[in-house]
Amino acid sequence: MAFSLAERIDPKHGMLIVVDMQNDFCHRDGAACKRGRDMGFVENMIPRLVNLVEQARAHHFPICFVRTSGNQWTNSPVWTEFKNPELLACADGTWGAEFHEGLEPQPGEMIVTKHRYSAFIGTDLDMLLRARGVKSLLITGVGTGMCVFHTLTVGFMLDYYITLVEDCCATTYGPEAHNEAVALVKKHYGRVASANEIVNLWSKKLRQGG
Repeated sequence: MAFSLAERIDPKHGMLIVVDMQNDFCHRDGAACKRGRDMGFVENMIPRLVNLVEQARAHHFPICFVRTSGNQWTNSPVWTEFKNPELLACADGTWGAEFHEGLEPQPGEMIVTKHRYSAFIGTDLDMLLRARGVKSLLITGVGTGMCVFHTLTVGFMLDYYITLVEDCCATTYGPEAHNEAVALVKKHYGRVASANEIVNLWSKKLRQGG
């Protein structure tokens, strides 16, 4: 039987996944903006995600921060074929690879480093989640149709319940591209919820002593 949203936000078997909230993807001085992308849609989303992360901590809901990392060993010819070699994002040790202000992991929170779009490819994310008994993933971050999407689709195919927190995701390709990805998630991969729906359920569970 499929999990209800209330079951999906239970910290006993849930995990909040925060994808690629790094300066190169989220800041006006980062690589994405230098490529000519419009950062407004991402910038408007960030305060909602910061609040959701704070609420997750307050309600003892576990969080996994996913980050992209690139270097001479990971940037293969295939991976970089369609990218501007002068504006590759999140090079190891650079400011662009650092987490955006307000979305830095706290001590003890899970951090997964990836080198491709999906947080499950070439990482130990699946093992870490299963070691904790995680069954449900709340997916947030950037970009909705790229790293967020590829992470949740692989997660779905690995049998995790997927919930896309729609207003805590964004893309530098703009609202239309975001909405297209959300529609695909609704149709094929999981539930779509708002941050307020999730926070309200956490608060209700706390009031009920759950």
